[in-house]
Amino acid sequence: MPVPPAAPARVRVVAPLALSLLLGVVTAALGAALPLLRSAYGLPEGGGAELVGLYNLGALAGVAACGLGGRTGAGRSSTGRPVLALLAAFAGGCAGMALAPTWWLLNAFATATGFGFGGLLLYLNAFFGRFPGRRGLLLMNLLHACFGAGATVGPLLVGRFGEVSWLLLVTAGLTAPLLRPARHLGTAGPGAPPTPGTDTATGAPAGRRSLPLLIVFAAVAFLYAGVEAGTGALESTHLEAAGRSAEGAAGLTALFWAGLTAGRVVLPPVTHRLRPPRLVLLCLLAATGLLLTTLDGRWAPAGYGLAGFALGTVFPTVLVWATAVLPLPPERVSAVLLLTNLIGSAALPPLLGLFAAPARAAVSIPLSIATLTLLCGLAVTAAVALAPRADPTAARRHPADRPDQKVKT
Repeated sequence: MPVPPAAPARVRVVAPLALSLLLGVVTAALGAALPLLRSAYGLPEGGGAELVGLYNLGALAGVAACGLGGRTGAGRSSTGRPVLALLAAFAGGCAGMALAPTWWLLNAFATATGFGFGGLLLYLNAFFGRFPGRRGLLLMNLLHACFGAGATVGPLLVGRFGEVSWLLLVTAGLTAPLLRPARHLGTAGPGAPPTPGTDTATGAPAGRRSLPLLIVFAAVAFLYAGVEAGTGALESTHLEAAGRSAEGAAGLTALFWAGLTAGRVVLPPVTHRLRPPRLVLLCLLAATGLLLTTLDGRWAPAGYGLAGFALGTVFPTVLVWATAVLPLPPERVSAVLLLTNLIGSAALPPLLGLFAAPARAAVSIPLSIATLTLLCGLAVTAAVALAPRADPTAARRHPADRPDQKVKT
């Protein structure tokens, strides 16, 4: 039975969490700053959306290149050079965007920043995914909570100070001290366990046998992305159709994002006796019910906030669960799930938006999002059915997931 990794030094945990916060700040601030950037660069009204598109395209390329482009740091002796290069791309891109004299150069730096963001996001998730049991679950949820906190703070700072260049420069400066402590993200590290479920003698066949389960986990990530991004994109439309003012509806959407962040901090320690599959299913069922309550316009803001709280731990827990049961390198698992999550975030909200005609938005939007949440739960059920066949010894390898067992850390 592989020995769980030793408890990391505090700096080895704090540095990745701080980096996740910075990633969230920049990612959310770019979209919030578009009106300011249009004015600064003399763009027409409604222009400039390509900036966010190129940033997201760079993120997709970073995830794909680092996670699907061959063996990664976890599978070989590594000095962490890929992570250092990604940190340099992210910090340098932020500084470049802040100082770019022309729009096309700003877009070029945004693409480089997005590439660094995508690769770092992959390594962060894979790093915390290596810790089994309760420790991994807590750390993964805390990682995503830090990103959510940064995504909340970024737009607030842009709105408070009325420009984004200084925020990008400060972020680039704060990334520099993380270069040394974050190097270990690209390495297995001393005492790290072998990849869960990997048979070093017959790794390829094991990987092929796990393909159906990997596809199901990818479907979970894709559908969940539609739930989260769809709620964020359409909640204000629903609230306005239910009788709120446009300004009030926009402000009340913050409750959903605050609920997501709070759920990632509160739920894992409170529900530590639940195994990941059961926790995810219960959260999705609760979120489905809460989303249906938003059909009552008076309750809708609170219903969305509580639904966000229930959904907060779903994707981080799925990442931990998939890493534990799939006989693949953590970076490969994280890459597939993050890619499908990003694709779902881009593809599904517009499809849900087809149901958002003003005449029926007050009913069709919550029903469509709740249906997507239920479909995500069905995909999780399929993963539960396949997981024992893909990895029958998962429970023995991860006794921390069992309430009657303890792991020495």
